[in-house]
Amino acid sequence: MITATADGVTFESIGLGLKSHNIPVLPPTKDNTVELADRDGALDFGSTYGPRPFNLECIIMADDPTLDYQRRVALVAALFNIQKGDIVFTFEDHPGKRFIGRYAGTMDITKLIFDGEVTIPIKMNNPYPDSSQDTTVREYGQGLEYGHGYSYSDYAMWISASGQSIVIRNEGSVQAFPIIRISGAFSNFSLSDGASTLILYGTSSASDVWEINCDPDECTVFLNGQSAYSRSNAVFFKLKPGNTVFTANGTSLSFNLAFVFRYKYLY
Repeated sequence: MITATADGVTFESIGLGLKSHNIPVLPPTKDNTVELADRDGALDFGSTYGPRPFNLECIIMADDPTLDYQRRVALVAALFNIQKGDIVFTFEDHPGKRFIGRYAGTMDITKLIFDGEVTIPIKMNNPYPDSSQDTTVREYGQGLEYGHGYSYSDYAMWISASGQSIVIRNEGSVQAFPIIRISGAFSNFSLSDGASTLILYGTSSASDVWEINCDPDECTVFLNGQSAYSRSNAVFFKLKPGNTVFTANGTSLSFNLAFVFRYKYLY
């Protein structure tokens, strides 16, 4: 059996044994094409990945074929209840990764005396698994263990001079969209990755905290918890796999610059 968790609950604790998870190597593709009259073939506008489905092949293990069996079936139903929305799955054969999805389909059970065999269909609307830890600065012992791929200072740096650079490494195989956190003082600050430049207008004091969320579904700029979108030029970065060099410019720079994100993976 594969050790696994769903929504923070171990399968074993509710009498569920995971035989396999059948996660496909890549999500299914969606081809974006247009066919025109009087023209052979189609115009190709590229392909994108669709949601990633996979099945959990499980055994429900009970102490007796009646009361305990029904109790454990009820626990399974509660764990995968779609009304909870997306939940996080982890699997021991995918260390350091989490899969976010929900029950989607039907869950028929084949009764085998004390036990039952069940296939639980899961759908990941965001098809990419991501790292179980984000890049928030941590010391060892704060949810971070040696070998997880994170170092104490890789994703945060004290900025005190115009032209200072920081290298941010995305260890995933898919682009990531960071939250950029700026804590401290500056005047007319800009941050460039060599292709695009984010500008924050005006001044910031030593006690100010900025958060720029580059997620395409968010694209927000907050200052001390309040929207400050109008004080930016609305540039939001994406981190390709590998290294991205950012350069900070401005005057009176005295702040901590941190990038918070999770690695995303094709598999």
